[in-house]
Amino acid sequence: MIQPQIIDSAWQALREPLDDKARAIELAWEFARMVPSRPHVLDLGAGLGANVRHLLPRLGRMIQDWTLMDTDATVLGGVAERMQRWAHELGWGMARNPPEAATPGAVGELILFGDDMRSRLTLIQRDMSSDLHDLGIQRHDGVTGNAFFDRVSAEWLDHFVVELTASGLPPVLATGVQDGRLLWRPEDPDDGMVVELAAAAARRDYGFGPALGDQASSVLVERLEAAGYRLDGARSDWRLSGLRARQAHLNLVDMLAAQAEARDPAMADRIGAWRERRRAAVMQVELIVGHADILARR
Repeated sequence: MIQPQIIDSAWQALREPLDDKARAIELAWEFARMVPSRPHVLDLGAGLGANVRHLLPRLGRMIQDWTLMDTDATVLGGVAERMQRWAHELGWGMARNPPEAATPGAVGELILFGDDMRSRLTLIQRDMSSDLHDLGIQRHDGVTGNAFFDRVSAEWLDHFVVELTASGLPPVLATGVQDGRLLWRPEDPDDGMVVELAAAAARRDYGFGPALGDQASSVLVERLEAAGYRLDGARSDWRLSGLRARQAHLNLVDMLAAQAEARDPAMADRIGAWRERRRAAVMQVELIVGHADILARR
């Protein structure tokens, strides 16, 4: 059986360029217009900081403050290296605030600087599953999250909306939200079986209650609208074909097979055969992975 943790390790490096290419850039620009001249933005499920790397240059502000929040301190420990490399590519510098100068409770604090910009990135490890008041939404001008809301539960989302309401409905930019579409062209007779099993397996508990998974987009829209937000949305599908997308395509096939087998071990042989067919045909097919970007405003 394929080991999901091995796949996850490879996937972290592969999905950032996929997301960057697929994003609805007009929603990022609109989010930028909603925040003040010196914004303080909260990025939930920040991981290795990919969402901040995408959005920070697009906010168009000389001074920015970002809170990168994640439940995993080990993952946050990898942010500095990624940011250092990215800053160097842009011709920027990066410094680390010493512990005595950093924000209390931070596991790290980075300063990015260039000729016309300075941004502070505060890394916070937090159990985001219980008291959502601890997220500190009220201290921020906007909230972002990429590939995050798929992993939370409907109950968690209800509590999240309560905090947004208490904080005056700050703008929310949710990107890379699953919408349930997963299509190969041409199709394989067992695509539907594997996708259905994998989707059910993905609705497990990641620490926030039973995950929304492929229902995340519709449930998030419903909850935000009920809270009084006005919404703009756009598709941000991945389209994987050819040599450039080969490794991402293979990894996704492996992940789906592992999830499907975990859901129904009795189908292991059939799932394994599907996996081999899909891997063998990776250069001859296109895979569309459905995502949505959602911008919520008052």
